[in-house]
Amino acid sequence: MTHKIAEDFIKQADLEITRGNLHGAWEIAVEALKHFPDHAELQKYEYILAPPKVKTVPRDPNQDVQADIDWIKTHRAEYRGCWVALKNGKLLASGKDLDEIVEEIGEIKNTGILVTVIY
Repeated sequence: MTHKIAEDFIKQADLEITRGNLHGAWEIAVEALKHFPDHAELQKYEYILAPPKVKTVPRDPNQDVQADIDWIKTHRAEYRGCWVALKNGKLLASGKDLDEIVEEIGEIKNTGILVTVIY
């Protein structure tokens, strides 16, 4: 298919979306932007359909992740529906929401503390 206008790319991307081929629709948007780099709708398609970007954080060698997993397995029934903060298999705080956890223990970012809801 020859694309003469940006809308041709959009129609093709929409067709791929209805087929459930989101990656194919994203590829079409990427190709379209080579021809129409300033087209706002194509930029939106490319952004929304882009594969997820995953950020990894180096693991703290002093953190015992397995101990946290074991704690969750052991205490799942007792804390079901609660938020918990764990570090090296020790419960630091529990509460009904994340705000309660932060209020109790303070900053949790970059501390090696696992904060999760128990299901």
